[in-house]
Amino acid sequence: MAQTKAVAKAAKLDLAVLASDSKNASGFGNLDLSRDIAIPYINILQTTSPQLNPAKAEYVEGAKVGQFYNTVSQEVSESLNVIPVLYQLRYVEWKPRESGGGFVEAHDADSGILSKTKRDQMTFKDVLENGNYIATTAYHYVLVQGTDGNWSQAVISMTSTQLKKSRRWNSLMLTQKVSGPSGSFTPPTYAMIYKLTTVSESNDRGSWFGYQVEKAGQVEDADIYNEAKSFSTAASRGDVEAKPTVEGEPVKEAPKSNSAESDEDIPF
Repeated sequence: MAQTKAVAKAAKLDLAVLASDSKNASGFGNLDLSRDIAIPYINILQTTSPQLNPAKAEYVEGAKVGQFYNTVSQEVSESLNVIPVLYQLRYVEWKPRESGGGFVEAHDADSGILSKTKRDQMTFKDVLENGNYIATTAYHYVLVQGTDGNWSQAVISMTSTQLKKSRRWNSLMLTQKVSGPSGSFTPPTYAMIYKLTTVSESNDRGSWFGYQVEKAGQVEDADIYNEAKSFSTAASRGDVEAKPTVEGEPVKEAPKSNSAESDEDIPF
């Protein structure tokens, strides 16, 4: 007669133990937030984006031109709700494609680097004596709402024709008013939500999809507000930095802020 063997019942994980261990970030070793964490970029997929090409490793099934693309979660969407936490203007130096291409250095807004450039009348780029060019780039650090409803950190970069969209967004933020006990006031940027969509644009050099920004209301959840405030503080201190990207992938050689794609790869 066959003997039956008792199967040991697995012990259920005690959440109190899990919570205690999480305080020590167990398993993360010497992880550095500014060095080892990928801050997602929110890109707009253009006709040349590898996410639309089945032959490319970056291909995302179902992705369409004009959609937003999160470089870390790889989610695509027609529109996004975002909470802006920090704005930075950078002058990003790029090597021209004919010289091998690639990111060189990101200069601060007060560096005076633009005064050392000359405007190329053929390419409309600001070119340095060494042949590299400067792409004026606006960075918007944001919390972005995912398809699951949760909020996470991301960076939106705007350059070339999209700089006017960045300026309009900044103007929208400055004109926001909240009524308080002592009258109306302009709240912190991270107190407000904005809806991003895309719009088709063109000039004599080609066509592309650009940003469209509109007001979407005030942050009501205190936890979300505090999360946005903390992200703003960390980014302001430099604890969290965006890194220049090419084709939506972070450039590994240098920490800094940049555009969702190399300026050379933007069709405008």
